[in-house]
Amino acid sequence: MQNMDFTIAVIEDDPIQLENLQTALKGQGFSVVSYADRVSAEKGFNQSLPDLVISDIILGTEMDGGFDLAKHLLTFERPIPIIFLSERQSEFDIYTGHALGAIDYLPKPISLNVMIAKVKNLLRITGSTASNPTQPQSASKIEGLHLADNQFKAYWNDKPLDLTATEYEMLRQFALSGQKTVVTYDTLQESTQGVVERNTINTHICRIRNAFKKVDQDFNLIHNEYGRGYSWQNKN
Repeated sequence: MQNMDFTIAVIEDDPIQLENLQTALKGQGFSVVSYADRVSAEKGFNQSLPDLVISDIILGTEMDGGFDLAKHLLTFERPIPIIFLSERQSEFDIYTGHALGAIDYLPKPISLNVMIAKVKNLLRITGSTASNPTQPQSASKIEGLHLADNQFKAYWNDKPLDLTATEYEMLRQFALSGQKTVVTYDTLQESTQGVVERNTINTHICRIRNAFKKVDQDFNLIHNEYGRGYSWQNKN
């Protein structure tokens, strides 16, 4: 798929920053829609969903406007990846962003070239699969875990898991590796084509575990292997 095939929504209340983001993205051939506040963005999404959302956290008078927008995105059947771009860099804010399904949480100010590279990597993941709707399911080596690559959906004992596209790709590494095999930090990071930073892998794994616990409260099969990565096994 070409860049022009993707629509990116940018939500930013600072008009200068909004214009800079629009110019950078349009310069790469992306279709861009922009909003200055959460309410107008939600109205726009109810009419037509973008392929990717880039949003600030503080939107006008709403200190958590971006977080509330992410909650709204979770109500749609089709998962919409979101990148937060914010001056708020506390551990709690970063955790909250990822807990709400963010693919990435980037600091302000940021190099537009770096941001564009991350956007392209992310859309390469989601776009390559979406462009091949006949792609078969991944062969899972884990009993009870089934993957549908063409939809970025995973099922545990036939129950759907609430995962972002990035978390799906990370979970897929466990399915392909099988039980008792260490999936290294490098493998998990490479599976997202650099979208996920090394220091946020633990947060994504936590979200993956929580997704399993929502459908299986006794789930306890993903374990940290100190200094190496994670493994899927029953250690009880």
